[in-house]
Amino acid sequence: MMGHKTAQPKLYISFSLDAAVPADHILRKIAACIDFSFVRGLTRRFYSHTGKPSVDPVVLFKLSLLGYLFNITSERRLCQQAALDLGWRWFLGYELEEQIPDHSVLSKARARFGPAVYEKFFLRVVELCQARGLVQGDVLFIDATLSEADASKQSLRSRTLLGQRLRKPKHFVAELWEANPETATEGETPPARTPKPRPDRGVRNQLSVSPTDPEAEIVARRGKPAVLAHKIQLTVDGGKPRIITAVDVRPGSEHDSQVVGRMLDKHERAVGRPARELVADSGYGSEIAYQACADRGVTPTIAWRRLNNRHGGFDRDRFTYIPERDVFICPAGHEMRHSSENQRFRQSVYRTVKGTCHRCPLKAQCNPGRAERSVTRRWEAGLWERVEQHLQTPHARRQLRRRRTVVEPLIGDSKEKHGLHRAQFRGRGNMLIQALLTATVLNIKQLVRRGPVAQSGAAVITLPRPACSPLRAICRCINNRSVCSADDHVRGAVGSASASLGHANRAFGNRLIARDATVLPNWPRVGRDWDGIHLSLAGYLTVTGVVVDLAGGATFLAGWNPDQTVWLTDAFRAVRHLGDWQGLPGPAAIARASPPDHG
Repeated sequence: MMGHKTAQPKLYISFSLDAAVPADHILRKIAACIDFSFVRGLTRRFYSHTGKPSVDPVVLFKLSLLGYLFNITSERRLCQQAALDLGWRWFLGYELEEQIPDHSVLSKARARFGPAVYEKFFLRVVELCQARGLVQGDVLFIDATLSEADASKQSLRSRTLLGQRLRKPKHFVAELWEANPETATEGETPPARTPKPRPDRGVRNQLSVSPTDPEAEIVARRGKPAVLAHKIQLTVDGGKPRIITAVDVRPGSEHDSQVVGRMLDKHERAVGRPARELVADSGYGSEIAYQACADRGVTPTIAWRRLNNRHGGFDRDRFTYIPERDVFICPAGHEMRHSSENQRFRQSVYRTVKGTCHRCPLKAQCNPGRAERSVTRRWEAGLWERVEQHLQTPHARRQLRRRRTVVEPLIGDSKEKHGLHRAQFRGRGNMLIQALLTATVLNIKQLVRRGPVAQSGAAVITLPRPACSPLRAICRCINNRSVCSADDHVRGAVGSASASLGHANRAFGNRLIARDATVLPNWPRVGRDWDGIHLSLAGYLTVTGVVVDLAGGATFLAGWNPDQTVWLTDAFRAVRHLGDWQGLPGPAAIARASPPDHG
């Protein structure tokens, strides 16, 4: 018989929101990985200690993350979806009868907090990824992408004509301060001057501007129409999880090499240590980028575009430079002496003596033009030569090929799946907030997807030493030979275990187990004094990803499970109550096991 469903509303309902969300839902995994309560500390200074309670800032940040996670670009539609989706309500902490905050609180929070707070939020997620062992830190990949501005090309107007319009009163006041600086009374500070347009904008950006988004610039790419856009710079860690460590938004017409030093500094602040190598495409290949890497001790694996001889003739490689005499020798054997300096491209120009090329038998192959042949040499030629030698190595070629599989897929995902192809809001500051939250979502997805990864090599050794010994936090040793208080017991355990680690090379000799500067503890040495080690849940969460530096390398926690006890000897048959493993240090005493029965 065919069933017939009728809708009959109930007056009373018993419903569990937690039971309605599947156990494998991505929001459950995110909530298990990240405790968002740190957001209140980032935003506390923006709220008063009195008055009506506001919307929890944790809810505001979670709502923003949901929008970028599920590619919802409208904040109005975002709040409507949050009211309908049970998983979103569970993630935000709102029951069925509670009303979701209005979409206007998101725009108000964005204006109140500013990009600085959102950048701290992004850095906090990077720290969580690093604590889980997802950040390698020594090899860094950088790339840029354009995001179309929330403005049309039809809105472009002349900068000169816009400057003639009646401006706001604060602009007239600023001009008065500039024209009459002596009239300022003591203690008053004149307002800051309006910055002048940069000379490197390009002709079109110098002449025109969009009143809709004045900070967006016209960008023209080969084979594509010109657009108003912002340029987003990303640095990606070279580890397998591909964690984004730094984000910045720059003018659309700015050359990529201008931001290399800034991005390296941001990466160092994010992970706490400098990068060892920077990998980038030829768009970053300039003297500014190479010098920024050299000043910071970073190996630049940055490709460059080889300049073709547009006028025909022999390539520059056919000319030999004599550093002792500062001259070039052409293929015909003639000297080319220093002629002038190209200040714009930072090059020295070398030419032959007038009339030499016209009498040369190789003129047709070397210099088809009428003028004398010239050759240029960069001012920092030594730096370029070192970079060129490095780019010829198999390692550099392998890294440049790998770049296409590390950073470019992330940029594609951010634009296709998370809405970074177009700016949601106007202004470079709002564009930076959008880029930071998008990068945060990408990092959170990797944090949820991957477990702790034990890193090794130079990146591990450069980690800073923890403030206290991790052994104090992770282990309690069980001794069947004496009974002592917990404090003394932990100190003895740390002493014995630390001694075994510190003297592993001397105790083990040729039996020291080391691989990529990773040292294993000398557990037989620990077993002389202690019969077992217990790893508490709190200890496991505390030291995951923490590295202990040693004289011969480093060691880290690997192969352990939370709340696990490992026996180092076979002297135990029965164990009585072992006390509270969570309190480190605690007042409880650790009971010794029953002595073995030798018959």
